[in-house]
Amino acid sequence: MVTSERLFSRDFLLLNLIFFIASAATAIFFQFHRYLSFLGIPEGWSGFIIAADALPALILQPLLGIFLNNNNARRWMAVGVVSMIAALLSYKFAATVTLLLAVRILQGTGFACLIAAMMVLIVNYIPSQKSGTAFGIVSTVRLVPYALVPPLMGALFRTSHDFTKALTYGALLMVFSLSALYLLKPQGAEQKLSPQQSIHMKDVTEDLKDRRVLIVLAVNLLLYSGYTTIFFFLEGYYWKMGIENPGFFFTIATITMIGIRLFGGTLFDKFNKSSLTLWSMAGLALCYALLSFTSHYSFFYLLAFFTGLGWGIVMPVLNALMFEISAPHFRGLNLNMSLTMMQGGFFVGPFLGGLVHGWCGYNMLFYFCAGLSLLSSGLLWRPAYAVHDKNGGRNG
Repeated sequence: MVTSERLFSRDFLLLNLIFFIASAATAIFFQFHRYLSFLGIPEGWSGFIIAADALPALILQPLLGIFLNNNNARRWMAVGVVSMIAALLSYKFAATVTLLLAVRILQGTGFACLIAAMMVLIVNYIPSQKSGTAFGIVSTVRLVPYALVPPLMGALFRTSHDFTKALTYGALLMVFSLSALYLLKPQGAEQKLSPQQSIHMKDVTEDLKDRRVLIVLAVNLLLYSGYTTIFFFLEGYYWKMGIENPGFFFTIATITMIGIRLFGGTLFDKFNKSSLTLWSMAGLALCYALLSFTSHYSFFYLLAFFTGLGWGIVMPVLNALMFEISAPHFRGLNLNMSLTMMQGGFFVGPFLGGLVHGWCGYNMLFYFCAGLSLLSSGLLWRPAYAVHDKNGGRNG
């Protein structure tokens, strides 16, 4: 039940504010790899430590989806916020692999609880005729901190020793989000969710017999594995190259991502989404491979733009592709599995990336990411996996 026909209700804005703050706290970890090097953490462990916060979501999100409802979602959001605050404040006391892993898992648990519960609540404040606009806003709110926080970190927290200070400020912002959560009107949380058709294991087995679904899930995993590897490891390389504030790479890339989502969304439906994904991943492969040749600011900014363009196109189009190839009663299941693959990429990318970097250095790390993208393009190449075109016929 929608509480208002107005999209920009107070509660909708409060939930997006909480989401923005949580995303900003997560974006602080742009400097995390450099901080781990400062602590003397072996390179073989750094990737796994960076990736560890994604592990709880792989387990928790499917479980939370079973029992979260409008009655208990606010409580679980509060649990998530408090867990994240505790984790952010604990990094200053964690200097060993074991302690860092424990803190990362606590942070990931909090973020998973917060986001899963927030999604349950926010649908109560979205008018049905404005759902597309609403989720476009939510996805943009998630991106904005990745444009703002990395360059701020580079300007205000220049030394590795300052990293925990930035986390303390992030924890203070999270306290503010806890206050915002308290201001939510209770009537939205008191409503019961509409009953949904149950999904059984036999349904999942039937769904996964469609090879196109498996391929799109694999492309999701490969996409976000490359994206997170670049996000966490790019700064260390560019500092060595003498680029003063490498956080601007993600400022440019994220602004481009936001722009293409806001102004180019209607164009996506005019193209074959399978082909658009294929060529976007191929373009990202080229961008990743060229990262090791970026030594001048002009090329640095240009490459940031084209990388952001690729990410900005492929991320929403890949979700639309999954929607189109899925049977109607499996669409919710498949989009949730895509989200799980995204979380998997947040683990697999930094973990494998850390190993590649430790063994072979930055150049091979960028080629590794390029290889992931080329593999994605190869999976989408065969016409047997094409999707319905905009006219309802099959492509290929």
